[in-house]
Amino acid sequence: MALGPRWRYTFAELGKGLRANLLMTVATVLTVMVSLTLGGMGLLAQRQVDSTSQLFYSEVEVSIYLQADVPEEQRLSLEEELQSNPEVGSVDYVSSQEAYEVFQELFADDPALLESVDGETLPESFRLKLVHPENFSVVRSQYVSWPGVEDVTDQSEVLDRFFGLVHAFKIGGYSIAGLQLVGGAALIANTIRLSAFARREQIGIMKLVGATNWYIRMPFILEGVVTGLIGSIGALLLLLLGQLTLVDAISGYIQFIPLVGVRDVIAVAPLVIAIGVAAAALASFFSLRRFLDV
Repeated sequence: MALGPRWRYTFAELGKGLRANLLMTVATVLTVMVSLTLGGMGLLAQRQVDSTSQLFYSEVEVSIYLQADVPEEQRLSLEEELQSNPEVGSVDYVSSQEAYEVFQELFADDPALLESVDGETLPESFRLKLVHPENFSVVRSQYVSWPGVEDVTDQSEVLDRFFGLVHAFKIGGYSIAGLQLVGGAALIANTIRLSAFARREQIGIMKLVGATNWYIRMPFILEGVVTGLIGSIGALLLLLLGQLTLVDAISGYIQFIPLVGVRDVIAVAPLVIAIGVAAAALASFFSLRRFLDV
């Protein structure tokens, strides 16, 4: 089916603009590609942090340490209470001797430390798996003052610090990606301005004969959109290449953590393309206002 005259004009002007500023177009595509690659890495990092945190937090144990020589009836009463608590998924009692055996395994290479500790030094404890690990503070408040309880601890504080550090790096990556994207948008706007400046007389004549602003804008906006789309696709190809090479190689050494895969790259692809195309379209739209005031 043949294109109408308006679309023939639009695509002809689009091709003319891309060819006339080829070097600038290539530089813009590369800038957009780098910025969206960084942004895509941030999105994949977010998915990795989410899946890893769910895995780690699901394995977090709460330890309730008992006082020395706690009466048997107090220990049994606490165990019954823990087993009936809806926030507690499982309860395991660890005697002083069992704790000492684990201690010996952990510090087998430190004889001096082993000699300073015996089977009666380490306290009895209950190891809990919570149904909702994020509710640790609620569980702690329930049992920290329980008769016979010395202390209540969990491992989430260490995980919180670790994921806080990861979050800080992720924010830094997003910031760099944002600055790169702003630079790419500025390059797109500059490219469109140069293209519009070269055709300023043609634009003026079209305005005088009654052409609408949208009709004049469309080739330039499409020029920016094509640039953003190519940069977005390039960024996705780089992300896919990184996943198939670097991430797959790392996964052979870190088998206990499920790393991001091709499905994750595909999942973030629509957002990466949308950001690239939207930024390019907006930059193109606002860069033409001066040339339309005839």
